[in-house]
Amino acid sequence: MTECSPLLILSAPADHEIDPQAWEALKQCAGDSYGAGVVLAAPAFLRAESPVLLGDWGSLKAEALRELEPLIDAAFFTLDWLEAAM
Repeated sequence: MTECSPLLILSAPADHEIDPQAWEALKQCAGDSYGAGVVLAAPAFLRAESPVLLGDWGSLKAEALRELEPLIDAAFFTLDWLEAAM
């Protein structure tokens, strides 16, 4: 059996946009630190709660989530605060 490369699958929270620079930083960190790819899935196609980690992460799943969580959070934003201020 062959090993599958690690893959981080995310879906954007409802009413959120993607920050392109933060998204690239997340992909760079995941690739450099864990050899992982990062993909965005439509919520309708993602049956599990985001993020989903697939492939061979070895014993690094928990560490990867701790390191990548702030980058994941930074990759998505909403302008609700602006609407509330108007």
